[in-house]
Amino acid sequence: MVRAAFVVLALLLVGLPTMTGCEKTNHENIEKWMRTAKGPAKLRKALKATDIDAELSAHAAANLIRTGASNEVLEAIKDMSAGRRDQVIAKLAPRLWDLARVDGEMTVPSPDKVEAKDALFELRERANPEGQKQIDGYLTDWYTGGYYEARANLGKYIGCKVIRTLGPPAGEKLMAAANAILAKPVAERVKVGDELLLGMAASGSGEAVKYVLDIARMNRGDKTQGARALSALYKAYLEPGGLFDVVDPAGLIPNIEKLAEIAKDSTASPQMANDAVSLIRAIGMPHCLPALVGMINQLHRDEQFRYVGANNALKCGGGKAIVEVVEALPDNGAYQHEDLEGAVSGEIAKIGPRDQTLQIVRQLLTKKSKLARWIAMDALLKLKSKEDAAAVAALANDNTKLNGYWGDQSDLDAKDRKPEPTVGKRASEIAAALQALP
Repeated sequence: MVRAAFVVLALLLVGLPTMTGCEKTNHENIEKWMRTAKGPAKLRKALKATDIDAELSAHAAANLIRTGASNEVLEAIKDMSAGRRDQVIAKLAPRLWDLARVDGEMTVPSPDKVEAKDALFELRERANPEGQKQIDGYLTDWYTGGYYEARANLGKYIGCKVIRTLGPPAGEKLMAAANAILAKPVAERVKVGDELLLGMAASGSGEAVKYVLDIARMNRGDKTQGARALSALYKAYLEPGGLFDVVDPAGLIPNIEKLAEIAKDSTASPQMANDAVSLIRAIGMPHCLPALVGMINQLHRDEQFRYVGANNALKCGGGKAIVEVVEALPDNGAYQHEDLEGAVSGEIAKIGPRDQTLQIVRQLLTKKSKLARWIAMDALLKLKSKEDAAAVAALANDNTKLNGYWGDQSDLDAKDRKPEPTVGKRASEIAAALQALP
């Protein structure tokens, strides 16, 4: 009996450390583990456990993120089953939002709040559509709930990248931030910042694009405002420089007329006009062609503007645009040969497929317009179409002058001015060059 009692007591003593050393996974202990040496290991175990409530795993995940272990948390969530992952994310997102939330419109977020914001953005990739919607709301509030310009460049993921991912709803929220700036009295006015303009542009919202274009035309005493607004759109829809993916042009389509107005405005800076034209081209067919062709005959302070319209129309419409562009160019205008050949015939020669382009160019060679024939001849030379040498040579007797061929010579003495060639002279030169091709 004594021996049996001793055995029972020994077993109890052996089991005692296990019983007293085992801590239940609850919210109180998860907080306590933040302050103990073995706590991180226990938090990792709680995060990965499948036999506890998802709320507890989410709490453990949030605490690990507070210690800087975001990558580890995201990998663990990635490895979960779909159902468990959705449950944990649904509980984790509000916790991260509590960590990320910033009180005060002008308060600069602290590093821990920025880190929580970044974790929310990373978590979004793992979330289901419902979870993404929840996270999108938090991120939108984080960026638009305070002074955007001060928050945009904080953390691993800058504002324009996040807003690009969140899409149009975030862009429309940023419009309210811009409204607050524009509504300030003259004495308190600050400029609409570059980050705010880029954020609205990057959102892909048609309404935000319209708003940025309206800002570009506002006279607020900021001489850089128009150029900066167009530059933001250009960056978002054409060259984001690796900051984010190029924005889908859908947001530009309803604003094509506003872009055309800026492009045609002779009071706008050349850079604004060029950016507007490039944005119209980015919209693509069939929308871009009519708008760009409509600029060819537009009166503009910059004589080169017609080439901008013609060149971009060709880039926009390809082979379908060739005849329309050439016919839009005034036949009685003066054209410097390097400008015309670079912007028009040279661009035509780049259009493929080559066989189809040759067929269209050969049609131009038979047009009554001297300009059409000139452009066609030069394009055939650039296309190295030796088989068309005879057709070009057949124009050798055409005495129609190519006005402006050498450009403006008004500042030269009469004896130094070059005579303008005729269609026939240029035809003979091009035919000889074609025949000499191997």
